[in-house]
Amino acid sequence: MLMPFNFSDISVFIIKLTFKSRFKLSRLCKKIPPLARAADILFFQGDDILVIPRDNTINKNYTSVEINQDILIPQEETILPSHVLKEIILKSRYHVIMDKCICRVSNGCENYPHELGCLFLGRGASKISPKLGKRVSTKQAINHVEKCQKAGLVHIIGRNKIDSVWLNTGPKEDLLSICNCCSCCCLWKMAPELPDNIAKSIAPMIGMKIKFQEELCNGCGQCSSSICFVEAITLKNDKAIRDSEKCKGCGRCAEICNRGAFRVEIKPDAVKNSIEHVNSLVDVESD
Repeated sequence: MLMPFNFSDISVFIIKLTFKSRFKLSRLCKKIPPLARAADILFFQGDDILVIPRDNTINKNYTSVEINQDILIPQEETILPSHVLKEIILKSRYHVIMDKCICRVSNGCENYPHELGCLFLGRGASKISPKLGKRVSTKQAINHVEKCQKAGLVHIIGRNKIDSVWLNTGPKEDLLSICNCCSCCCLWKMAPELPDNIAKSIAPMIGMKIKFQEELCNGCGQCSSSICFVEAITLKNDKAIRDSEKCKGCGRCAEICNRGAFRVEIKPDAVKNSIEHVNSLVDVESD
């Protein structure tokens, strides 16, 4: 006798079936405006997502000081981006950690752990099927984020309609997503292929920018070798070239560059402003 499928089974099956075709589908959306409008309404409308660089990218920042020659010394004062995540987690009434990362599972990732799944907050999270994830405490949720950081994953946080659709959690305003992304399998690798109005729904953390100092670049190419998940960095004439329009501020380039050619710069009020912005997207405190 065949066992009946529920909504979560069907959702996971469809995602695994179509995941590797997302680039082709994105290009079709760019070419066919009616298809783009339909995709936007179904999966992306109202999306507002921030990319939160890993704390290690800030710790690797340097400042130039002239003595007898230019040297690089670490900055003393740092603002840790993970504070954005932790403050929101502390406020949330519901916390659900997915058993697997659907992106890494669907893509067959060989570089990062499959078991480090997304963290969902807000009352929508309480509707997630127990077949897909488990309810956890505030402390467990923070520990999960820290574990993801140690594994080299980059967080994105915000209102992501496609999550409320495939998880069947109700209105998109009820679910806050914290995804823990790798550069090889992230869903949003397709951003450069998407129509601009959809691609711009994922953006760098508020008050954060990446500065590139070309004179420090020796053309080693590490930053352009599958490090940037939106391929915003290319190598030309033995120098890195960064496309600021494509860049989503993940900070992986700053983390890997041993010469300090890339720097993550964060304004003093960046964490505060980012927290306020995320709070405006989803009410995570409501029952």
